[in-house]
Amino acid sequence: MIRIIRGIPLKNSVLVKTIFFHSMLVLILVSLVSFFMMNIVSRGLTKEAKASVDTMTEQAYHTADVLLRSTYYYFGQLYTNDMEIFNAMYGDEFTGMQSKRIRDKLVDLKAANPLIESVYIYNMNHDIVFSSESTQNTVDSFYDNGMTELLKQGQKMGNRGVFIPRRERFSSNNTPVDMNLLSIVYTQFKQDGASDGALVVNLNQQTLQELINKAGQGISRQSMIINQQGMVLSHSDPQFLMKSIADERYIDEILHSEHTRGQISVSIKGDNYLVAYLKSDQLGWIAISMVEENSVLGTVIMVQRFILCITGLFIIIAIVSAILSIRSIYIPVRNLARKIGGSSTKPLHSPHANEYEMIESWISHQEERVQDLQSSISRYSDAGKKELLKEVILGVFKETPANLKRSHNLGILLDGGPYLAAAIRIDNYYSLSNRFQLEDLALFKYAIMNIADETMRPYGTAELFEYSDDTIAVLINLAEGQSHHADAYHKAFNEVLGNITEYLPFSVTISFGTVVHSLVQVTYSWSQACQAAQYRIVHGTGTVIAYEPEMSQRMPADEYPYQLEKMITDQMKTGNKRKHRTLVDEFFETISKYQYEEIIQYLSQMVIMSERVAKVITDDDELLHMDLSSLSESLRQWDTLAHIKEEYIRICEKIMDFRDNDFSLRGVKVVDKVKEYIHTEYSNPDLTIDDLVKQTGMTKNHVRKIFNDLCGETISQYLSNYRFEKAKELLIQTDYSAARISEMVGIANSNYFYVSFKKYAGKSPQHYRMEHRLN
Repeated sequence: MIRIIRGIPLKNSVLVKTIFFHSMLVLILVSLVSFFMMNIVSRGLTKEAKASVDTMTEQAYHTADVLLRSTYYYFGQLYTNDMEIFNAMYGDEFTGMQSKRIRDKLVDLKAANPLIESVYIYNMNHDIVFSSESTQNTVDSFYDNGMTELLKQGQKMGNRGVFIPRRERFSSNNTPVDMNLLSIVYTQFKQDGASDGALVVNLNQQTLQELINKAGQGISRQSMIINQQGMVLSHSDPQFLMKSIADERYIDEILHSEHTRGQISVSIKGDNYLVAYLKSDQLGWIAISMVEENSVLGTVIMVQRFILCITGLFIIIAIVSAILSIRSIYIPVRNLARKIGGSSTKPLHSPHANEYEMIESWISHQEERVQDLQSSISRYSDAGKKELLKEVILGVFKETPANLKRSHNLGILLDGGPYLAAAIRIDNYYSLSNRFQLEDLALFKYAIMNIADETMRPYGTAELFEYSDDTIAVLINLAEGQSHHADAYHKAFNEVLGNITEYLPFSVTISFGTVVHSLVQVTYSWSQACQAAQYRIVHGTGTVIAYEPEMSQRMPADEYPYQLEKMITDQMKTGNKRKHRTLVDEFFETISKYQYEEIIQYLSQMVIMSERVAKVITDDDELLHMDLSSLSESLRQWDTLAHIKEEYIRICEKIMDFRDNDFSLRGVKVVDKVKEYIHTEYSNPDLTIDDLVKQTGMTKNHVRKIFNDLCGETISQYLSNYRFEKAKELLIQTDYSAARISEMVGIANSNYFYVSFKKYAGKSPQHYRMEHRLN
C-alpha cells in the first residue's frame, strides 16, 4: 500500500494542497463550533442547575431569616421597652394578680408565634421564675434545670452565640418533655459576671426545620442551620442536632470565608455534592443546603454526549463535501495557468512553479508595466506644470515662443489676460498633520484643487499647484467680460470656500491680490495675496481676505499698551482668573487693529513679560515656563488671534493653579500637625490652643484661619468632638464609670462632661452604653 502511494506522481501539487487545506479548515471550524456549543450549553445548564440550588437555599434562608430575625428583634424590643417584663425581671414583690397578669402575657406571646415552645422570665434577685407553661416557681425548683444552669454560668454563656441549641428532658405540669430547643436569652451581667434577670424564649427546632423544608422544596437535599462555632442549630436529619461539625473541611471553609454567600463542590464518602450557603449579616447563623451533583447535572452530561455525536457526523459530511467541491475550484485555475504559460514570450516563473505561482508572477509583471507607465506620465506632467507655474508667480517666466509652446504642451494657456493670483491656506494644518497620514493630506489637497477649479470655471481658467505644506497657489486666466472689481472675486472665492467646507472635514482661508494684465505682473498679484493671507490672524479662519493697499504701506508704529500689560501680569501674581481673562481680552482687542508685524512683535513682548512673572510665582518651575517659551517661538504658526489668546490664557491659568495648589499643600501640612498633636495629647486636661499652635511655628491667628478654611470647623471644636468620640469608644468597650471616662479623655469636670456628652450624642452616657451593648 505504501509503495502504491509513493508511486502516484504529484504533478498537480496545488490540488493536493487545496484538498488538504479545505479538509483541515472544515475540521478546525467544525471542531471549534462544536467545542463552543458544548461549552456554552454545558455552562448554561450547569449555571441553571447551580442557580436552582442557590434559589432553594435562598428560599430556606429567607424563611429562617424572617422567623429568627423577627422573633429575636420583637422580643428584644419587649426586653428593652416593655415595663411589665422589666418589672417581672427586677421587681421586689408580686401580688397574685400581678403574677397572673405576667403569666397571661407570656402565654399570649407564645400563642402569637407557632415557632415558640415556651417563654420564661427569671428574677434572680428575688428567686422567682415566671413561665408560659407553669405557675410561679423558685429558681431552684423550676422544671427547666438546663436553662437555670446556663444562666448561672454568667458571662461564659455569651460564647454560645445568639441562638443556643439544647436538648432538654423535664416534666412540665406532670407531662414529660423531651425535645430539641433553640433558646434566645436576653440579659445583662453584673460586674461579677452573674445575671440578675433574664427573658428566655425557647424555639421548637422541629417546627423550624419543617418550615424551612417547605420553603426549599425541589431537588432532594439536606438543609441545616449552624452558628459561627459550627454547632448545628437545625438539620433535616435529626441525628445531627446538637452536634458540632466544625471539623468538616467544607464547614471550616464556609466559616472562614469572607463572602456572605457562595457555592462549593465537595466529596463526601465518594459522592460529589454541591453545597450552597448564606450567612446572616447580624445574628451569626448560616443556612446551608447540600445536593448530590448527579441529581442536578445529569442533563448536562447527556447533552454533552449528544453534541459530541452530532459533531462527529458533521465532520464526516464536511470532509466529503470539501473533496467533491474541489473540482469546481481547481479546474478553472489549472486552465488559466496553462493559457498564461502558453502565451508568455519569455519565462516569468521557475520551471517547477505550480499554477498559483504562475498566475501570480504574470499578474505582478503586468502591474509593474502599468505602474511604470503611469509614473512616467504623472511625474513628467505634474512636475513640469508645477515648475512652470512657480516661475510665473515668482516673476521668473519670460513670454518667449519657446516658453509659450512649453506651457501649451503642458496644457496651460497663459496667452492673453487679465490674470489674478490667490492663495488657499488650510486652517489648523499642524493639528491636521497629527491626525492624518501624509497620503490622506495629499488627497485632501487634491480635492481642494478640484473643487476650486470646478467652482472658478465661470470666471476663467484656473491653474492650481501645491506651493507649500499648507498653501495652494491659484493662478486664474480671467474670462472676457468679467468685472475686475474685488467684490466680484470676493463672491467667487466665497463659493469656493463654501464648497470646500461642505465636502471636506476642515476649513480653509482664501486670500487674493489685484487683477493684472500681463504675466510679468502676476508676481505682484501673488505677493499681494501672500500679504493678505497673513491677516488671517485678525480676520479668523474660514474667511476670504482681499488685498488692501494699507497692508503693504509702511505706517507709523502704534503705541504698545504698556498699562494693560502691567495690569495683566499683576492679576497673574494675585491669581484672579476672571479679571485676568477680561484684561487679556482687552489687550488682544487693542492689538487686533495694528499691522501684522506689529501684532506679532507685541504678542512676543507680552509673552516674554508673562514668562518673567511665572518664574517668580512658581519658584522657577521649568516645565511650566517651557509652555510660554514654546508659545513665543510659534506665534507665526497659529491661525488666529483667538487661538493664540486661548492658548495664552490656558498656560497662565495653569501657572496660577500651580501656585494655588502649592499654598494649599502647605496648609494641609499645618492642619496635619495640629490634628496629630490632638490625637496624642487629647487626654491632657491642660491642653490649650497655644500648645497646639506651637507645633506649627506660625502665628495663632494664621493657624486658626488655615484650620477653619480646610476643615470647616475651629480647632476647639475639633478637639472637643475628638474627645467625645473617644468617650463613645470607652463607654462601649469598658465598664468604667462616666466620671472616670471624663478624666481619661481630658475633661476634668464630670458634670460638664455629662451635660456636653448628652448634647453631643443625643443621650446620656449610661443610656448610650446600654443601647449599643444590646445591639
